[in-house]
Amino acid sequence: MNSQIPLGIVIAVGNQKGGIGKTTNSVHLAAALGLEGRRCLVIDLDPAAGATRHLGVPENSFAGSLELLTTEETVRSLAVTENLPRGLHLIASRPQLSELDTLISKFIDRTCILDRPLSLARQLYDFIFLDTPPSAAATTTVASYASSEWFLLSAFPHPLSLGGLSEAFNDIADVRAHRNPELEVLGVVFTNVDGRATRLKAELDAVVNDAMPGRRFETTISQAVIIPTLSGKGKTLFQIPKFNRVAAARQYRQLAAELEHRVLNRDEFLAGTLPPYQAQVDQATVRFADELVSACGES
Repeated sequence: MNSQIPLGIVIAVGNQKGGIGKTTNSVHLAAALGLEGRRCLVIDLDPAAGATRHLGVPENSFAGSLELLTTEETVRSLAVTENLPRGLHLIASRPQLSELDTLISKFIDRTCILDRPLSLARQLYDFIFLDTPPSAAATTTVASYASSEWFLLSAFPHPLSLGGLSEAFNDIADVRAHRNPELEVLGVVFTNVDGRATRLKAELDAVVNDAMPGRRFETTISQAVIIPTLSGKGKTLFQIPKFNRVAAARQYRQLAAELEHRVLNRDEFLAGTLPPYQAQVDQATVRFADELVSACGES
Protein backbone atom coordinates (compact mmCIF):
# COMPACT_ATOMS: atom_id res chain seq x y z
CA MET A 1 0.00 0.00 0.00
CA ASN A 2 2.93 2.36 0.58
CA SER A 3 3.47 4.45 -2.53
CA GLN A 4 6.92 5.53 -3.64
CA ILE A 5 5.94 9.20 -3.81
CA PRO A 6 4.43 10.46 -0.53
CA LEU A 7 0.84 11.66 -0.72
CA GLY A 8 1.67 14.76 1.33
CA ILE A 9 -1.85 15.24 2.71
CA VAL A 10 -2.26 17.65 5.63
CA ILE A 11 -5.21 17.20 7.98
CA ALA A 12 -5.95 19.61 10.82
CA VAL A 13 -7.78 17.85 13.66
CA GLY A 14 -9.82 19.83 16.13
CA ASN A 15 -12.96 21.21 17.69
CA GLN A 16 -13.49 24.44 19.60
CA LYS A 17 -14.18 22.47 22.78
CA GLY A 18 -11.59 20.50 24.70
CA GLY A 19 -11.89 16.95 25.92
CA ILE A 20 -13.79 15.54 22.93
CA GLY A 21 -11.32 13.01 21.56
CA LYS A 22 -9.33 15.28 19.24
CA THR A 23 -5.90 14.05 20.30
CA THR A 24 -7.04 10.44 20.61
CA ASN A 25 -8.28 10.61 17.03
CA SER A 26 -5.05 12.19 15.77
CA VAL A 27 -2.73 9.56 17.18
CA HIS A 28 -4.95 6.55 16.52
CA LEU A 29 -5.76 7.47 12.94
CA ALA A 30 -2.07 8.04 12.26
CA ALA A 31 -1.21 4.74 13.92
CA ALA A 32 -3.94 2.88 12.02
CA LEU A 33 -2.72 4.27 8.71
CA GLY A 34 0.86 3.47 9.67
CA LEU A 35 -0.16 -0.12 10.28
CA GLU A 36 -1.37 -0.24 6.69
CA GLY A 37 1.98 0.97 5.36
CA ARG A 38 1.37 4.71 5.17
CA ARG A 39 4.03 7.14 6.40
CA CYS A 40 2.40 9.38 9.00
CA LEU A 41 3.49 12.42 10.99
CA VAL A 42 1.67 13.92 13.98
CA ILE A 43 2.61 17.53 14.73
CA ASP A 44 1.55 18.39 18.27
CA LEU A 45 0.60 22.08 18.18
CA ASP A 46 -1.05 22.22 21.60
CA PRO A 47 0.96 23.51 24.59
CA ALA A 48 -0.90 20.92 26.67
CA ALA A 49 1.12 18.33 24.68
CA GLY A 50 -1.64 15.72 24.70
CA ALA A 51 -0.44 13.88 21.59
CA THR A 52 3.13 13.91 22.87
CA ARG A 53 2.12 12.33 26.17
CA HIS A 54 -0.28 9.89 24.50
CA LEU A 55 2.61 8.59 22.42
CA GLY A 56 4.79 8.11 25.50
CA VAL A 57 7.26 10.93 24.86
CA PRO A 58 8.36 12.52 28.17
CA GLU A 59 7.71 16.24 28.54
CA ASN A 60 10.66 18.47 27.55
CA SER A 61 12.68 15.48 26.34
CA PHE A 62 12.77 16.69 22.73
CA ALA A 63 12.83 19.93 20.82
CA GLY A 64 9.68 20.04 18.75
CA SER A 65 6.89 22.22 17.45
CA LEU A 66 8.19 25.38 19.16
CA GLU A 67 11.52 25.06 17.37
CA LEU A 68 9.78 24.07 14.15
CA LEU A 69 7.92 27.38 14.15
CA THR A 70 10.61 29.72 15.50
CA THR A 71 13.92 28.43 14.09
CA GLU A 72 15.34 26.98 10.88
CA GLU A 73 15.01 23.44 12.24
CA THR A 74 13.08 21.08 9.97
CA VAL A 75 10.61 18.24 10.28
CA ARG A 76 13.42 15.88 9.30
CA SER A 77 15.68 16.99 12.16
CA LEU A 78 12.98 17.29 14.83
CA ALA A 79 10.82 14.21 14.26
CA VAL A 80 10.77 11.64 17.06
CA THR A 81 10.96 8.23 15.39
CA GLU A 82 11.85 5.72 18.11
CA ASN A 83 9.45 3.72 20.30
CA LEU A 84 6.37 4.87 18.42
CA PRO A 85 3.71 2.88 16.56
CA ARG A 86 4.79 1.49 13.20
CA GLY A 87 4.85 4.12 10.46
CA LEU A 88 4.25 7.05 12.82
CA HIS A 89 6.63 9.93 13.60
CA LEU A 90 5.99 12.82 15.99
CA ILE A 91 6.90 16.48 16.31
CA ALA A 92 6.58 16.83 20.06
CA SER A 93 5.13 19.74 22.02
CA ARG A 94 5.74 21.12 25.47
CA PRO A 95 4.21 23.89 27.65
CA GLN A 96 6.70 26.50 26.38
CA LEU A 97 4.78 26.50 23.10
CA SER A 98 2.34 28.83 24.86
CA GLU A 99 5.06 31.53 24.55
CA LEU A 100 5.04 31.28 20.74
CA ASP A 101 3.53 34.70 20.13
CA THR A 102 6.34 36.42 22.02
CA LEU A 103 9.01 34.55 20.05
CA ILE A 104 7.92 35.24 16.48
CA SER A 105 8.18 38.58 14.74
CA LYS A 106 5.19 40.85 15.05
CA PHE A 107 5.68 41.80 11.40
CA ILE A 108 5.12 38.37 9.85
CA ASP A 109 1.83 36.87 8.76
CA ARG A 110 1.18 34.38 11.53
CA THR A 111 -1.20 32.38 9.40
CA CYS A 112 1.83 31.34 7.31
CA ILE A 113 4.14 29.99 10.01
CA LEU A 114 3.41 26.37 9.10
CA ASP A 115 3.99 26.81 5.38
CA ARG A 116 7.75 26.24 5.47
CA PRO A 117 7.79 23.14 7.70
CA LEU A 118 4.83 21.60 5.90
CA SER A 119 6.46 22.03 2.49
CA LEU A 120 9.13 19.52 3.55
CA ALA A 121 6.72 17.29 5.48
CA ARG A 122 4.64 16.84 2.33
CA GLN A 123 7.73 15.40 0.61
CA LEU A 124 8.34 12.86 3.39
CA TYR A 125 4.94 11.67 4.60
CA ASP A 126 1.65 10.42 3.22
CA PHE A 127 -0.45 11.94 6.00
CA ILE A 128 0.42 14.84 8.30
CA PHE A 129 -1.98 15.28 11.23
CA LEU A 130 -1.97 18.68 12.95
CA ASP A 131 -3.23 18.24 16.51
CA THR A 132 -4.52 21.71 17.36
CA PRO A 133 -5.36 23.42 20.65
CA PRO A 134 -9.08 23.85 21.41
CA SER A 135 -8.88 27.66 21.11
CA ALA A 136 -9.78 28.94 17.65
CA ALA A 137 -7.84 32.12 18.39
CA ALA A 138 -4.56 30.32 19.13
CA THR A 139 -1.86 31.12 16.60
CA THR A 140 -1.19 27.44 15.89
CA THR A 141 -4.89 26.75 15.34
CA VAL A 142 -5.24 29.61 12.88
CA ALA A 143 -2.06 28.57 11.08
CA SER A 144 -3.27 24.97 10.90
CA TYR A 145 -6.54 25.96 9.28
CA ALA A 146 -4.69 28.23 6.87
CA SER A 147 -2.18 25.57 5.78
CA SER A 148 -4.29 22.40 5.54
CA GLU A 149 -6.40 21.02 2.76
CA TRP A 150 -8.60 19.01 5.12
CA PHE A 151 -10.18 19.57 8.50
CA LEU A 152 -11.30 16.66 10.66
CA LEU A 153 -13.80 17.42 13.40
CA SER A 154 -14.00 15.39 16.59
CA ALA A 155 -17.16 15.24 18.67
CA PHE A 156 -18.74 13.33 21.51
CA PRO A 157 -22.43 12.38 21.20
CA HIS A 158 -23.25 14.94 23.88
CA PRO A 159 -25.24 18.21 23.69
CA LEU A 160 -22.15 20.22 24.71
CA SER A 161 -20.41 19.05 21.54
CA LEU A 162 -22.92 20.95 19.42
CA GLY A 163 -21.54 24.32 20.51
CA GLY A 164 -18.05 23.32 19.50
CA LEU A 165 -19.21 21.96 16.16
CA SER A 166 -21.17 25.12 15.35
CA GLU A 167 -18.19 27.32 16.21
CA ALA A 168 -15.88 25.13 14.14
CA PHE A 169 -18.21 25.29 11.11
CA ASN A 170 -18.22 29.10 11.37
CA ASP A 171 -14.45 29.28 11.74
CA ILE A 172 -13.89 27.04 8.71
CA ALA A 173 -16.19 29.21 6.62
CA ASP A 174 -14.22 32.28 7.76
CA VAL A 175 -10.88 30.68 6.86
CA ARG A 176 -12.19 29.65 3.43
CA ALA A 177 -13.41 33.19 2.78
CA HIS A 178 -10.27 35.03 3.89
CA ARG A 179 -7.21 32.80 3.75
CA ASN A 180 -7.53 29.23 2.52
CA PRO A 181 -10.34 28.55 0.01
CA GLU A 182 -9.02 24.99 -0.45
CA LEU A 183 -9.83 23.95 3.14
CA GLU A 184 -12.53 21.30 3.22
CA VAL A 185 -14.20 19.40 6.02
CA LEU A 186 -13.11 15.78 5.70
CA GLY A 187 -15.69 14.62 8.17
CA VAL A 188 -17.08 14.61 11.68
CA VAL A 189 -16.01 11.70 13.88
CA PHE A 190 -18.15 10.71 16.86
CA THR A 191 -16.11 9.08 19.61
CA ASN A 192 -16.95 7.75 23.07
CA VAL A 193 -20.24 6.53 21.64
CA ASP A 194 -22.60 4.75 24.02
CA GLY A 195 -24.60 2.30 21.96
CA ARG A 196 -27.57 2.81 24.27
CA ALA A 197 -27.86 6.57 23.60
CA THR A 198 -29.47 6.08 20.20
CA ARG A 199 -31.84 9.07 20.39
CA LEU A 200 -29.09 11.59 21.17
CA LYS A 201 -26.84 10.10 18.52
CA ALA A 202 -29.62 10.42 15.95
CA GLU A 203 -30.17 14.07 16.89
CA LEU A 204 -26.48 14.89 16.49
CA ASP A 205 -26.33 13.02 13.20
CA ALA A 206 -29.19 15.18 11.97
CA VAL A 207 -27.40 18.37 13.01
CA VAL A 208 -24.24 17.37 11.15
CA ASN A 209 -26.11 16.20 8.07
CA ASP A 210 -28.09 19.47 7.94
CA ALA A 211 -25.00 21.64 8.33
CA MET A 212 -22.66 19.62 6.11
CA PRO A 213 -24.40 16.86 4.17
CA GLY A 214 -22.29 13.79 3.56
CA ARG A 215 -19.52 14.76 5.96
CA ARG A 216 -20.37 12.52 8.92
CA PHE A 217 -18.22 9.40 9.02
CA GLU A 218 -20.13 6.16 9.00
CA THR A 219 -17.64 4.67 11.45
CA THR A 220 -17.97 5.73 15.08
CA ILE A 221 -15.69 4.93 18.01
CA SER A 222 -17.28 3.18 20.97
CA GLN A 223 -16.75 4.00 24.61
CA ALA A 224 -13.64 2.16 25.72
CA VAL A 225 -12.10 2.48 29.17
CA ILE A 226 -8.89 1.03 27.78
CA ILE A 227 -8.19 4.16 25.69
CA PRO A 228 -7.62 6.64 28.58
CA THR A 229 -5.85 3.86 30.49
CA LEU A 230 -3.39 3.36 27.63
CA SER A 231 -3.05 7.11 27.12
CA GLY A 232 -1.84 7.41 30.70
CA LYS A 233 0.79 4.81 29.89
CA GLY A 234 1.85 6.53 26.66
CA LYS A 235 0.45 3.81 24.40
CA THR A 236 -2.05 3.52 21.56
CA LEU A 237 -4.44 0.65 21.07
CA PHE A 238 -2.16 -0.69 18.36
CA GLN A 239 0.69 -1.26 20.78
CA ILE A 240 -1.00 -3.94 22.84
CA PRO A 241 -1.08 -7.67 22.07
CA LYS A 242 -4.00 -8.90 19.97
CA PHE A 243 -5.36 -5.40 19.50
CA ASN A 244 -7.68 -6.65 16.76
CA ARG A 245 -9.80 -8.19 19.51
CA VAL A 246 -10.53 -4.68 20.88
CA ALA A 247 -13.62 -3.14 19.25
CA ALA A 248 -12.22 0.42 19.32
CA ALA A 249 -9.03 -0.71 17.55
CA ARG A 250 -11.05 -2.33 14.77
CA GLN A 251 -13.17 0.80 14.53
CA TYR A 252 -10.12 3.05 14.19
CA ARG A 253 -8.79 0.85 11.40
CA GLN A 254 -12.16 1.06 9.68
CA LEU A 255 -12.26 4.83 10.22
CA ALA A 256 -8.76 5.21 8.77
CA ALA A 257 -9.82 3.26 5.69
CA GLU A 258 -12.91 5.44 5.31
CA LEU A 259 -10.77 8.58 5.69
CA GLU A 260 -8.31 7.38 3.06
CA HIS A 261 -11.18 6.50 0.71
CA ARG A 262 -12.38 10.12 0.87
CA VAL A 263 -8.94 11.68 0.53
CA LEU A 264 -7.89 9.57 -2.46
CA ASN A 265 -11.17 10.35 -4.22
CA ARG A 266 -11.32 14.02 -3.33
CA ASP A 267 -13.22 15.32 -6.37
CA GLU A 268 -15.93 12.69 -6.15
CA PHE A 269 -16.23 13.13 -2.40
CA LEU A 270 -16.62 16.91 -2.62
CA ALA A 271 -19.11 16.51 -5.45
CA GLY A 272 -21.18 14.12 -3.32
CA THR A 273 -20.88 11.30 -5.84
CA LEU A 274 -18.43 9.06 -3.95
CA PRO A 275 -20.00 5.74 -2.93
CA PRO A 276 -19.69 4.95 0.79
CA TYR A 277 -16.60 3.01 1.73
CA GLN A 278 -17.25 -0.71 1.79
CA ALA A 279 -15.19 -2.56 4.36
CA GLN A 280 -12.93 -5.17 2.83
CA VAL A 281 -11.08 -7.30 5.31
CA ASP A 282 -7.53 -7.83 4.09
CA GLN A 283 -6.68 -11.13 5.75
CA ALA A 284 -2.98 -10.76 4.94
CA THR A 285 -2.91 -7.42 6.74
CA VAL A 286 -4.78 -8.86 9.71
CA ARG A 287 -2.30 -11.74 9.95
CA PHE A 288 0.60 -9.31 9.64
CA ALA A 289 -0.81 -7.10 12.39
CA ASP A 290 -1.30 -10.05 14.72
CA GLU A 291 2.23 -11.30 14.02
CA LEU A 292 3.61 -7.82 14.62
CA VAL A 293 2.05 -7.39 18.06
CA SER A 294 2.90 -10.97 19.00
CA ALA A 295 6.54 -10.25 18.22
CA CYS A 296 6.46 -6.97 20.13
CA GLY A 297 4.67 -8.40 23.16
CA GLU A 298 3.91 -5.80 25.84
CA SER A 299 6.55 -3.30 24.67
